[in-house]
Amino acid sequence: MSILKQKSIVNIVAAESLLKENLYAPSVHCSYYSCFQLLKYTIKEFFGIDYKAQAEIISQSRQKSHQYVVNYITSELVELDSAIGSRRLRRAIKDLKHFRVESDYQNIEVTMNKSREALTKAKEIRSYLTTNFHI
Repeated sequence: MSILKQKSIVNIVAAESLLKENLYAPSVHCSYYSCFQLLKYTIKEFFGIDYKAQAEIISQSRQKSHQYVVNYITSELVELDSAIGSRRLRRAIKDLKHFRVESDYQNIEVTMNKSREALTKAKEIRSYLTTNFHI
């Protein structure tokens, strides 16, 4: 199994465990990164762009790594005739990233509800990727 996919699995398990321990901010962080890592893995496994090539493409583009990964997957979904899926996935990832930015960088309290919502979105994203990209 890919190390990045393993990290993705560990992060979703960590998100659940941290939520149970009332550690809401780090739970949100782990929920987000479980998806980001699985997105990178999807690009490698489903589309055949290995991690080194992804890094090279990112360094040559004007996009940040997270932006590239999300844009790549969602644009490919449109190409695969799933514009609705693309919009839903983009929205879910955008929401989850927003929660992560609040959690990691802003001087605000991260509540149990926000942490649960992040975990729910992460599980939906992971399920969507697993189902539609057979990873």
